[in-house]
Amino acid sequence: MAGVDGKRNCGLLRARLWNDNACFYLPEWQVVEDVVPDLGSRPYVERQLIVVSQKEILRAAQEENRRKSQAEKEDGPDWRKIGTLWGTSVFGITPMLIAAGIEAYQAWSRARDSGVPILPICLEQAATLSFPPGHPREGVLYVGHPAIPNVYYTMANFHRYMFEHKLCEAVELLMSLGATTIRVEHVSGWSRDFSSRLSVPLASPDDTASAQLNHTFGVAKSILFEASLSGTNVPSVPNSLVWYPHEPTWANIARGRLKHGLRDFSISVSYLDDFGINAGLKATVVKAGLELGGKFEGHESTVWRLEGKFAPEGTLGHSDQIIGVTEKCVRDPA
Repeated sequence: MAGVDGKRNCGLLRARLWNDNACFYLPEWQVVEDVVPDLGSRPYVERQLIVVSQKEILRAAQEENRRKSQAEKEDGPDWRKIGTLWGTSVFGITPMLIAAGIEAYQAWSRARDSGVPILPICLEQAATLSFPPGHPREGVLYVGHPAIPNVYYTMANFHRYMFEHKLCEAVELLMSLGATTIRVEHVSGWSRDFSSRLSVPLASPDDTASAQLNHTFGVAKSILFEASLSGTNVPSVPNSLVWYPHEPTWANIARGRLKHGLRDFSISVSYLDDFGINAGLKATVVKAGLELGGKFEGHESTVWRLEGKFAPEGTLGHSDQIIGVTEKCVRDPA
């Protein structure tokens, strides 16, 4: 490895990065390769946090780290030399881009030294992933969706997007099962102010309706969304659901509708796990110099309840594929 030239395939290089206690290696697939690996095939813990940078700055920094001797490790990489290596490897590169790339790489290195397992990838790898509009950007920390391997969000908005996606999936399931009315009620955690920032296919109750509900039921403040639909008497379970296999209660509702003509439903959408994306991580990465991609919205354990009615029973579709998906998520006693 010592004789490998910096211009050769970066997939042959291993980045040797030092912290105060030990030397650790980053596998080739994690850094820069001409053949883009399938990041989605890696365990979530390895691909959860990523930063995106220019291939050239990653290559130059790794080459410089590789050349550092054991005696020099305490001084860290020679960032001026890295800038030279990177600048000469790309025709027409500007000092501003060199400085921005080095600053982002330094921030990532500091975060790693603090124990945050961030995966650096190049733009070629990032092109296979899905990011919010205008992203990815240099020096921003992204968090992967736990159930969709190729989707990444800025750390700032991770929790909002996670809950929004789970809520929308529950609504999609109920609509596909033939719901004619859906009412979303707050049980605990995030409430009306948070709900106003979500994009869901339901309407917020207007002031008049809220006043009537308040007089009749005394629960106006807990109602966040409501909808009336024509429904369907040929219910189904969409194939694209990712939260559904992990929600036995949702599956029970689907089974009741598909096999027994269930007319009323009540399910919960809960968001209890912060996936390690919390104030402690925020403090560490901000101190290291990474950006969050906006104002950080922390996790709040939340439960919302969805209630309503299904369309009258008609000719219910009993697709083997649909029933199979449902039964997979429900454990029968016998």
